[in-house]
Amino acid sequence: MDELLMKILSLDIYRNISYYTSHLMLPLYRHFGGMKWNGIQNYLIPLVNKTKELIEKNGISQETILHHLANDISNPSYLFVAQAILVYAVPIKLDDIQRYKIVTKQISLPSNIYIDDEILACALACYVLDENRYKQWDFNIVVPEEKFVYPTNDYHLTKVKNIDFRQSGFIFDNKYYLYNIFIDRKPLRAGEAVPAVFKIMQDGVDLSKADLFLRLDERLAIDIDKADICHYEFSEKFYGPSFLFSKTRLDKAKNITVHYNPETYNKLLMVVKKDYDTILNEEFWHIEVEQLPYIEETYKSKYVLITFVHGKYYPNRKAFRHIDFIKNEYSTEKYKQKHNGCSNADISIDYYTETKNEHYKIWCIENIDMSEELWYKLTLVSLTSQFKNLFNEMLERI
Repeated sequence: MDELLMKILSLDIYRNISYYTSHLMLPLYRHFGGMKWNGIQNYLIPLVNKTKELIEKNGISQETILHHLANDISNPSYLFVAQAILVYAVPIKLDDIQRYKIVTKQISLPSNIYIDDEILACALACYVLDENRYKQWDFNIVVPEEKFVYPTNDYHLTKVKNIDFRQSGFIFDNKYYLYNIFIDRKPLRAGEAVPAVFKIMQDGVDLSKADLFLRLDERLAIDIDKADICHYEFSEKFYGPSFLFSKTRLDKAKNITVHYNPETYNKLLMVVKKDYDTILNEEFWHIEVEQLPYIEETYKSKYVLITFVHGKYYPNRKAFRHIDFIKNEYSTEKYKQKHNGCSNADISIDYYTETKNEHYKIWCIENIDMSEELWYKLTLVSLTSQFKNLFNEMLERI
């Protein structure tokens, strides 16, 4: 079995399918449940077919696969998957006790039981994907492997229109794209089928008049007629004070504010920089909000991924005309210096990424006046939970 599992992992198609399933944000064992088999999901078909071929080529018995799935203590969910496979078996209907005893090796699989090879191959493919989740989130690896078929800007974003936002993805050009893994999919209110960030955009901006840019990686797309678009119930209620950002006055060309949690050592950084729009002939401010979580000295990864929200604020209009959501990647060594924030260090707290790949843009909306409140809401829902209070406290002090 171990050799078979390694061969599945080594398949050329495995990497992109693993990347896709990591963006589903749900384990694949959920496909197995109920009294009726609902078929193989379209995104899994190529891997299931290859897995089926490898099972046949390696001469692995159905009983051996059932036993392996059911007896892996690292993922006990597949004990129930193995029993579900026997629910779909024909022609004899086994009871709960019989199914349990078969998969736990207490009794043998009856010779007159037929298990569909595709169902078994699907279960094994899902097991391998669940056990070996895609984890290479280094943008210097991710970005070169992305696939784009529409025109993009320098940050690999595509200008889009007529987007149909759903809970786990969006529909564009007769394709269903999963949301990027870094987009929080929780809605503003229970029962809503759109992530909070896009609901706020829809309610606060006329998207037909704005320029909306999204990252359209074709590895996350599937033809709409083959897509399984589901809705799952979860919610996070939106809280927050109102404020008037335009009352802020800048004494310097660059203003840095850091708010700090003494219990967690997390920091929230806001950098405001004056600039001038030569097309509109007016001053604007770059407003950058960046999470700076504390990491232990024992942190082993070579890089750190950080949430970053950038806006362009026009004080005379009392409006933003550009907001984008980004993940910044820093080497762990440089990030620790940045978080430390010593002004006399080589790396200061407002140190920025060195390449465009490391400044990984996910969405952008621009070229339309957007209220201060809209910027506030989009920024707040883009921050992770432990930084939302820091953001509110920071704004109350501005």
